[in-house]
Amino acid sequence: MIRRTVSLMVLGALMALPLSASSARAEIDVFACTPEWGALASEIGGEYVDVYVATKATEDPHHIRAKPSLLAKMRAADLVFCNGAALEEGWLPVLLRKAGSASVQPSN
Repeated sequence: MIRRTVSLMVLGALMALPLSASSARAEIDVFACTPEWGALASEIGGEYVDVYVATKATEDPHHIRAKPSLLAKMRAADLVFCNGAALEEGWLPVLLRKAGSASVQPSN
């Protein structure tokens, strides 16, 4: 079960992106569980992030299936923004486990 909320350190990672025009473009792939987290990641990261949102505003995030297309997006992600508190407990742990990427695993 995932019961963690997005930490300020994750938001800090997006805010620390280079903002000068002369910097190399650093693109971070963000997997957002809901449109709200996707909008926040886009607002903070701007042109430096590529955000994929797993659910639509009309869908209930409790009842999403861990389908192969979501797994592919999770494997490509550098950061994951999700609610936690068991909102995505039916599908997010499966994606995290199968993704195998250390960069998207929950940490303390």
